[in-house]
Amino acid sequence: MTSERRADKRFLLHSLVEITGVDESGLQFVEQSRLEDVGDSGCRFTLRSAVVEGGILGVKPLGQEGENLQDEFPRLFVIIWVKRIDDHLTVGTRSLREDELSDGGVHTFGSASNFSEKCSAGNTFAPRSSLR
Repeated sequence: MTSERRADKRFLLHSLVEITGVDESGLQFVEQSRLEDVGDSGCRFTLRSAVVEGGILGVKPLGQEGENLQDEFPRLFVIIWVKRIDDHLTVGTRSLREDELSDGGVHTFGSASNFSEKCSAGNTFAPRSSLR
């Protein structure tokens, strides 16, 4: 029996993304990162900015050279866990569901599975059975 708690498959990726959010000091930040893995319900990456569990981040796919992709926009994710490793944080996130948004004019942000398809287009990836 495996200790894996996930129902969805995870894929190892090293796609560039732009992460936007608010750090633990309340300051907005934007930084580039690479996805470490992604699945139907979430993704994992590293950050330099200090973030906290429960925070909301925008994750936007970028091109292979870090360029903005036409018709792409950030998907919203909630931070599930944060682990410090040296001078970086490894961050595990889950897709934010529309019913979790308090704004009455909710827009569809796209599913994480659609996000994983976009990020893996043109990139090689391998299935991964566990996030940690």
